[in-house]
Amino acid sequence: MPGERESLAPLVGGLPGRLIVLRSLTKTWGLAGLRVGYLLADSQTVRELTRHQPLWPVSTPALAAAEACCAPKALAEAEQAARRFADDRAYLLGRLVALPAARRPVAVEPAEGPFVLVRHQEAADLRERLRSAGFALRRGYTFPGLGPEWLRIAVRDRATTDRLATALRTV
Repeated sequence: MPGERESLAPLVGGLPGRLIVLRSLTKTWGLAGLRVGYLLADSQTVRELTRHQPLWPVSTPALAAAEACCAPKALAEAEQAARRFADDRAYLLGRLVALPAARRPVAVEPAEGPFVLVRHQEAADLRERLRSAGFALRRGYTFPGLGPEWLRIAVRDRATTDRLATALRTV
């Protein structure tokens, strides 16, 4: 995948046991409604999984999107976006660290995705106050293993991050 520093994909089929890598095109391209992704594994594992795969028709728009996302121009664009995300994520983490301790959510690092997982003792209240200021942070407890003190903050451009940091100082 574009922008990856450490991928397990090259190890598929080369390790003892089974390695399965699942990928989604929905995050990179904002295609959540299309449910487009793929699996990398050794051929035996793919055959076994195929036998257990439920019937799930793939729509024509999903197939067209998958094909478009694999074109050289799209891959180059995704690589650029991944570099931008890395820079914007570092900027977001820096702005969070610069907040006063009492208001600072503690980020889990290292982060590689288009979001940052943070912990804050008053996460639910903070989320509601930020919502009234125009920011939507995702609840963390919807992810297995995380409790109500967790939030997920999307990586955005620097201007949006600056507005979020200001809101965190004031709400």
